[in-house]
Amino acid sequence: MPAVKAVAFAMVLSVLPAGAEAAAAGQQSGAREPWLVTTAWLQEHLGDPDLVVLQIAATRREYRQGHVPGARFLWSQSYAPSTPDGSYDLPTLEQAAALAAELGLRPESRIVLVYTGLQVQQTARALLTLEQYGLGRRASILNGGFDVWKEEGRPVSTETPQFAAGTARPTGGGRLIADAAYVQGRLNQPATTIVDARDARFYKGDGGGQPRPGHIPGAVNVPYVSLLEGSRIKDDAALREIFTAAGVKPGTAVVSYCHIGQQASLVWLAARILGHDARLYDGSFEDWSGRDDLPVVNLSAVAK
Repeated sequence: MPAVKAVAFAMVLSVLPAGAEAAAAGQQSGAREPWLVTTAWLQEHLGDPDLVVLQIAATRREYRQGHVPGARFLWSQSYAPSTPDGSYDLPTLEQAAALAAELGLRPESRIVLVYTGLQVQQTARALLTLEQYGLGRRASILNGGFDVWKEEGRPVSTETPQFAAGTARPTGGGRLIADAAYVQGRLNQPATTIVDARDARFYKGDGGGQPRPGHIPGAVNVPYVSLLEGSRIKDDAALREIFTAAGVKPGTAVVSYCHIGQQASLVWLAARILGHDARLYDGSFEDWSGRDDLPVVNLSAVAK
């Protein structure tokens, strides 16, 4: 993948020409593309001039071993960097601009995110980052990911594509991220459902590696793995049944959290698919449990 050059970075952050500015503004106009696409759809559209396939991988070596033809490498830590203040945080606007340039994203790009194995939650986090910075209206996830793509005998490439630096301009002001104050202000408020995406044992207070085990008061539990069937995200009807059984009522706003904000990204995506106004508590339980001024419910301690 081409390195981000200083001139390209400057282009992203500078004022765009009138035509490009209009195109950038148009990123959020009109209907949103589907949240998920099928392998058949992607293969049919591989030759589209505006298509940008981003294959998420932990290392460049993994990407080079095989990917969807034409796919560009998206490092799994580039869109959710860890800092001394927290793990797996949202990148800054400047970091998002540099990444958009590096990936060759244009205002008109039709983006498809591809994952390997069961790393759907990481991919949902990448989609959330695009959405937060105004680049997500034409972005979707390949449901089933690269493993299903290969199982179906679809083409695989080991070539690294060449492309120009991107001209898409990330914007600030996204409203998909919640902080502790936002969550605290919505405790026990019927218009908002707080959803814990961790396994049930962590929700109950059995381990988890956080300062104070348990969950946020009033939170319901929707383990992120329950939203998957193999490597695929379940269909809308199944997602709705899971949400309803957990106590998420139609029409309510959803704030999801987990350990550090990765697993909760899949719950955020499922909520969006079902039409909920949804946000992600980026600090998640790492932040909440580390603050003595915030309440925690520990069901395991109560049961003893």
